[in-house]
Amino acid sequence: MELGRNEACHCGLGKKYKYCCLFQDEKAQRISLFDKYAVISDPRDNRGKRYLLKDLLIMVIYGILNDYDDFDSLAFFLKQKESYFKNLLLIEKTPSHDCLSDLFSVMNPKEFMDIFVEWVREIVEKKTGAIIAIDGKAVKSARDKINGGNTPYILSAYLSEVGISIGQSEVDKKSNEITAIPELLKLIDIEGCFITIDAMGTQEDIARKIVEAKGHYVLKVKKNQRKLYEDLRNYFHANTEKSNKIMSMVTNTKVKHGRKEQREYYVTSDVECITHKSKWNTVSAIGMVRVFRETNGTLEIGEHFYIMDTHISLDMFAKTTRSHWNIECGLHWRLDVILNEDRSRNRIGHSIANLSAIRKIVFNLVQIDNSFGKLSFKKKMTMYRTNFHNIERLLFHVIATLSC
Repeated sequence: MELGRNEACHCGLGKKYKYCCLFQDEKAQRISLFDKYAVISDPRDNRGKRYLLKDLLIMVIYGILNDYDDFDSLAFFLKQKESYFKNLLLIEKTPSHDCLSDLFSVMNPKEFMDIFVEWVREIVEKKTGAIIAIDGKAVKSARDKINGGNTPYILSAYLSEVGISIGQSEVDKKSNEITAIPELLKLIDIEGCFITIDAMGTQEDIARKIVEAKGHYVLKVKKNQRKLYEDLRNYFHANTEKSNKIMSMVTNTKVKHGRKEQREYYVTSDVECITHKSKWNTVSAIGMVRVFRETNGTLEIGEHFYIMDTHISLDMFAKTTRSHWNIECGLHWRLDVILNEDRSRNRIGHSIANLSAIRKIVFNLVQIDNSFGKLSFKKKMTMYRTNFHNIERLLFHVIATLSC
């Protein structure tokens, strides 16, 4: 039974509840949904530890929602709103730049991402038949001039239809996306999903790993796989007009911003054209997209070739090839332009990966918040920044609805 404000407190000190443990209990109830993040190994020394891990995560989320992109500006923002956060989280004062920087630089990004993926799994229970786009993104302002000017890369997985991020992996500075993709595939659940990756990820080992994980792939083929590219190009050029083994579909002409565009889609299970069959032994279908684009009276024709592990319908082929680019405008553009990821200069230790994960938590929360009706992502951000009660509702009520 809920305790009344004027009743004796449950702690046994004899004070009225409202003068004793009421605020602590309200805080505990409010942020209980962040308890899952509290299981991350806290690398800080317990001696003198002033803040709970989940309190710091909440304050950083507030900062990101309010357009602050590095620890220095985050700490300054929190200080300006200190009375608000003291009341919200029952803390003595807001954290310094060093406190935030030290935590995020040493916090284990793998543990953080495991919990993030589990949270996403709660949101999206069934993904069978869904399209997952995988692509890399540079964090340009975090280029480390000391260590050879390396630009950090984060590889992300994006659930296209739902429009949320479902996982990420940091690309090692001595490596590239090809070696990071298998690590990301291990992290997320791809069973029954269609994976799309740009041409860099079109590697036989990656294709096999997708199939072994019970997923499907639609992989773009470019000249980095020259022989495969030539096999597909020569096959479709020779057979699109005369082979009954090839299914085809033509879209209606679309006019946008003075540009006319029409697409032709071709899919076939005839894979005998592939020269190195043992190398590409998971390929069961191939496809081509021919794009006719007219701008100011000038016609351009582009061709794009794909390999697939299973035969799919023309509608699904069109959907997967178009959906891949949603990760660019749906996720990467918003991370850069609205959440300022490209301006972030934090690069000490694991700061890049951990802050990127926090931004994706923020991104997902904003995407799934329908409290304002059909507002754009950018307008939702304005609503949060102009009224902190909207952030409280987002963090302490929207998440609760999703987790029920």
